[in-house]
Amino acid sequence: MKIRTKDIYDADPDAVFGYLTDPAFLKARAEAIGTRNVKVTVEKGGDAVRITLEREVQSDAPGPLKKFVPEWNPSVQKESWKVQPGGPYLGKASIEIEGVPVSARSRMKLAAGENGGSVMLIETEFKSSVPVVGGKLASFAGETAKETLKAEYAFTKKRVDG
Repeated sequence: MKIRTKDIYDADPDAVFGYLTDPAFLKARAEAIGTRNVKVTVEKGGDAVRITLEREVQSDAPGPLKKFVPEWNPSVQKESWKVQPGGPYLGKASIEIEGVPVSARSRMKLAAGENGGSVMLIETEFKSSVPVVGGKLASFAGETAKETLKAEYAFTKKRVDG
């Protein structure tokens, strides 16, 4: 399953990127949307930024998927960004959820908007190698991610744009 999001901010790409690479902001955002035991590491060097976000994510899997998806799941999200002041900022991310046979890979682009501000595009693909229910697991993960991304965007927009 693939999902795509388009987030629009009034602030310029440099300001938005500043938030998206600030460990305190990322921790606050993760906690605000309901995750727990959040740990954020940000490494900056040259024209690259690497972010590791460890957290426990709550899940409400439908009946047949419950044996594959516990109520709370430790997850690790790793992002790598190419820094280009003024943008576009290009990033890749992977998310692994402990004990859940689904993987997610994302491509991200943060660039100036046509009429000012900035636009963040995210495309994520979810895959599962489990026979028979793998497609349902990937779809469940994708639908859950849509809600998470929506909540993260609302939190970020409020902080970035006021």
